[in-house]
Amino acid sequence: MASSRYTHAVVCRIPLSLRTRGEIDLEEAKRQHEAYVNLLREQGLDVIELPPDENLPECAFVEDTAIICNGIALITKPGDPRRVQEVS
Repeated sequence: MASSRYTHAVVCRIPLSLRTRGEIDLEEAKRQHEAYVNLLREQGLDVIELPPDENLPECAFVEDTAIICNGIALITKPGDPRRVQEVS
């Protein structure tokens, strides 16, 4: 079986509206996100950063809604109605 090599990662920046989802320390979330992005880059991945959408507080979790492997996109159907717009 051939091994796969990941080349890209898609991330979304942290929206200010994320703080509306429970007890979120927005500054800590931003620090953690930056560390995550840096780690992906250190692994040699080309990181594509999407701008945050303030209307979709959980948009930062873009990996929950789409995964692309070998040119095939797998788009999920979020169970939480608040996240359905993220798929678009």
